[in-house]
Amino acid sequence: MLEALVVILTPLFFMPLMTAFMAYNHGRSFWRWFGIGCGLPYVSLFVIMFVVHRDKKKLAGALAA
Repeated sequence: MLEALVVILTPLFFMPLMTAFMAYNHGRSFWRWFGIGCGLPYVSLFVIMFVVHRDKKKLAGALAA
């Protein structure tokens, strides 16, 4: 029973953990993005990738000016 629970829950927490890890590495709140990742597991990963890309582009533009 415990093994089945682990097999079911591991993939469910993988996407939120990846989302939260990316957010934390770029100065965002880990727990906020972990919660968003739990609610929208696949969408949140694309959203945080977009946010990180936008921040990097904004930073590069500020350094160039």
